[in-house]
Amino acid sequence: MSEKKVVDRNVAIALGIICVLLAVGVGAVTNYYTSIISEKDNTIASLKSQIASKDSQISWLNSQITNLENQVNDLNSIINLEKSTVLVYDQTVSQPAGSYTYWTVSASYAGYVSVWVQTSTTDKTYVRVIWSSHDVYYDHSITVGVSGTAVFPILPASSIEIIVGNLNWLSGATETVTITYHY
Repeated sequence: MSEKKVVDRNVAIALGIICVLLAVGVGAVTNYYTSIISEKDNTIASLKSQIASKDSQISWLNSQITNLENQVNDLNSIINLEKSTVLVYDQTVSQPAGSYTYWTVSASYAGYVSVWVQTSTTDKTYVRVIWSSHDVYYDHSITVGVSGTAVFPILPASSIEIIVGNLNWLSGATETVTITYHY
C-alpha cells in the first residue's frame, strides 16, 4: 500500500472516531441540557403555582382587612353615638284621662332615647323612661306639654319602658309620637 493511502485511511479512521465522539458528546450534552431545561420548567411551573396560591391568600387577607376595618368603623360609630334606630314612627295614641301608653324596648348599647311628641291635645303631656341595668335603676319623667322632645340616657338593658301619658284628670288625650334610640 502506498503511504498516502495509509495516511488517508488513518485520517479517515481518526475523523470517523472524532465524528462518533462528537456525536456521542453532542447527544450527551443535549440530554444534559434537555434534563436541566425540563427541571427548570418544572421549577418555574411550581413557583407560578405558589405565586397563584399566595396571590389568593393575599386577596383573602385583604378581604379580611376590609371586613375588620368595617367592623372597627361600625364600633367607632357606636362609641361616638352616631347610629340610631327609629323604634316608633309617627304613632298616634289616645288615652283616657290621667292615663298613659307605653312601649317596652331593649338596648344593646349605651346611648340615649329621644321621644318626640309632635302633637298632643293636652298641655299636661309627659314622657317617662324606666330601666334597670348594671346595678343602676333609672326612672325619670319630663313634661313636654302640647309638643316637645324628651331625651333620656340609657345603658344596655333588656327591658326599657318608655311611657307617654297625660296628667289631665278631666279628659283624655291624643298624642302623635316618634321614639328614636341613639347609640
